[in-house]
Amino acid sequence: YLYWYRKGFSYNALKEYSNAKLALNRSLEFKTDYSSTYLELGYACSRLKQDEEAIGHYKKAAEIDPKSHIPTNGIAEVYRDNKKDMNEAMNWYKKTLTLNPTERKACFGMGYCLNSQSKFTEAIPYLRTAIEKEPTYTAAYVELGYSLYKTQSLTEAEEKLKKAISLNSKNENARFYLALLYIGQKSKAKAQQIVDELKTLNSKHVESLQAKVDAL
Repeated sequence: YLYWYRKGFSYNALKEYSNAKLALNRSLEFKTDYSSTYLELGYACSRLKQDEEAIGHYKKAAEIDPKSHIPTNGIAEVYRDNKKDMNEAMNWYKKTLTLNPTERKACFGMGYCLNSQSKFTEAIPYLRTAIEKEPTYTAAYVELGYSLYKTQSLTEAEEKLKKAISLNSKNENARFYLALLYIGQKSKAKAQQIVDELKTLNSKHVESLQAKVDAL
């Protein structure tokens, strides 16, 4: 079972999700109570947009190991990213936070979902906790920068978005929000610099942002 599990794990790491499923299902032929196999199956199915199957595998992993937060995070991610059901995603993230009140991925997930519902002030504490737990969490810096931008904490928003870019030089979302911040401040030169950086990344945001910069 371990051979097939490791093979499935490796296929998932290589983003070969169909091959991962085949290997992981072979693992189940030898051992049906190894929670990690179900976690990897849940992950593969979520990436293949096989949502109900993914949720089923994650629930099975949770049955085997009820103290683990990984399956509840997995289910939350399916609802957040695939089904776009932020309320249900948050229900599952809250289950993780019951098990571990400062778990970084659940804190990030709560912040992301709240931002998507324009509840920016509520999102901020979750995102700060995610960063406290993982000081190099690029996506959390982006979301926190966005929350701060939307709540008019512009100096700190700029700082957090720049931090995200320093952690990942190709990050487009951080630049997108930073450009909007500079456009709002009528800082044409700074905004243009960010748009030029996005051009080098072939970003889809360039056209709409350039029009806004030109209008300053």
